[in-house]
Amino acid sequence: MFWGDNMLDLNLNTKIDNLVFIVRQISKKIGQNSKEYYTLQISRGIKTYDAKIWSGDEKYECIIPGDIVKITGMAKDFKGLIQIHINEISVLEEVDASLRNELLPFCSKSESILRKEIEDIISTIEDKYILELINKVFDVPEVKESFYKKSAGVEIHHAYVRGLAEHSLEVAKNTISFCKMGYSIKYDIAVTAALLHDVGKVYELSDFPENKYTEVGRMLGHITIGSNLIQKCINEIKDFPREIELDIIHAILSHHGNKDMGSPVVPMTLEAIAVHNADKASAEINAFYLSVQRDNSSSNWTEYNNIYKRCIKKS
Repeated sequence: MFWGDNMLDLNLNTKIDNLVFIVRQISKKIGQNSKEYYTLQISRGIKTYDAKIWSGDEKYECIIPGDIVKITGMAKDFKGLIQIHINEISVLEEVDASLRNELLPFCSKSESILRKEIEDIISTIEDKYILELINKVFDVPEVKESFYKKSAGVEIHHAYVRGLAEHSLEVAKNTISFCKMGYSIKYDIAVTAALLHDVGKVYELSDFPENKYTEVGRMLGHITIGSNLIQKCINEIKDFPREIELDIIHAILSHHGNKDMGSPVVPMTLEAIAVHNADKASAEINAFYLSVQRDNSSSNWTEYNNIYKRCIKKS
């Protein structure tokens, strides 16, 4: 889950007085009355709000996505949702790290806690080749730098700072639970694939506050990127067993479950099906939770979720 300390829950007719937000989107529109105005998406923590500037003044054209802005205005109702009507907006030219971090959505677990829990799981791996592999992957400079900072998604699940590490840890814990059920799942292979299944997202997604797909991410995708990285590390380990190599790479390639979901192959081993279902459970539960937390309506049900094709009960 994510921190709630920096969340902002606005009620109707709440006055907004010099509050700071991150601009996610901004564009100029022409209304039915032929007058120009600006429509924005602004965020603070995990919450994103629709906002309007009821003026077409060109002075607002300097505002771009990623800007941190100070806003004065009012929270109004628009079709049952909160919409912020902006009276004054100014871009903050100098923003210190503490303020920027205050505006970002964060995992509730610190980097040190996530790192310790993941390292504790790695320490349970017994096969010397697999242990060397996972340590080698985590020692790749980009992985070492970003694995505990990146999100696991742009919007749908674990879409916050340290979300990638939290999601990978959840998938590993789910996989370990499956291993304890007595199905003869190869523990070292399954747990390694669980921890590394999304490692390609280190390259697929940009840093916060942008958190968007990179060019290589769009063109190759995290499954291809991750499997290529793991294959490269395997090739650097002398006498790495071919059967273990195939089992791990297969579990990485098939973790989305179906070809129409982005996997080039479907799960065909116990380890692969375990990782797939462990991944699906972590992602979908988190996605439902985020949908509830993000919803800006006053109803006990969220707005219709286009991804899951349903409304979600809040409590």
